[in-house]
Amino acid sequence: MKKIYIYILMSIALVALIFMLLMLSPWLNIQNIEVNGLETIEKPDIIRQMKLDKTTNILSFNSLIAKRRLKSNYYIQDIKVTKKLPNTVIINVTERKIVGYIPYISDYIYIDKDGMVIDVKSSYTQPLPIIYGLKFDSFIIGENLRTDNDEAFEIVMEITNSIKDKEYLKEILKIDVSDLEDIHLYMENLDIVLGNREAINIKMNTLNEILKNFTPTEKGFLYIDDINKAPIFKYIT
Repeated sequence: MKKIYIYILMSIALVALIFMLLMLSPWLNIQNIEVNGLETIEKPDIIRQMKLDKTTNILSFNSLIAKRRLKSNYYIQDIKVTKKLPNTVIINVTERKIVGYIPYISDYIYIDKDGMVIDVKSSYTQPLPIIYGLKFDSFIIGENLRTDNDEAFEIVMEITNSIKDKEYLKEILKIDVSDLEDIHLYMENLDIVLGNREAINIKMNTLNEILKNFTPTEKGFLYIDDINKAPIFKYIT
């Protein structure tokens, strides 16, 4: 019985020794870092925020702690980290989808498809619509935007998500909900009159179908404010 006990202790000690040697072995230092799913975020930023480098042993790398370090990056919706022996870490990122920009003093508030404030910057790079007509006094990055005109914000969310999901609406440059009885969208040569919020999704579907075969070369108005009537296009004279 005593011999069995000694044998067990020796086995545990041997396993611990092997584990310690592996922890110190440069053979298991992280050499390859794969980052997938990035659209807006840069790979070096992810690696830096997770504090990953090639001196880190893959066995000592704690993926849960690394993921927690990214909590303040509101561009990230979800992240999965996989360790692949002997020396590879695979990071799969799901980014939040930015759907538009709201002018604020001299900056732009970036909002996602759920209305969360993702960032505030002095400029923007992605070709997404600028949103006018929302009323608010303050905002918090990482939280949903709270407006004084909730109905207008709901309409903006409906419109921006339609733009995101439909192929022919990507050229919309501006959304104006200043007057909820006279909502407008703007393209380079087109002022699109939606009217009120009634059947807004039907109007967006109609617009998408129209733009499949129609590209205005001169400035004009497109009226789709009445779903019971055919759309009307008028050139600006």
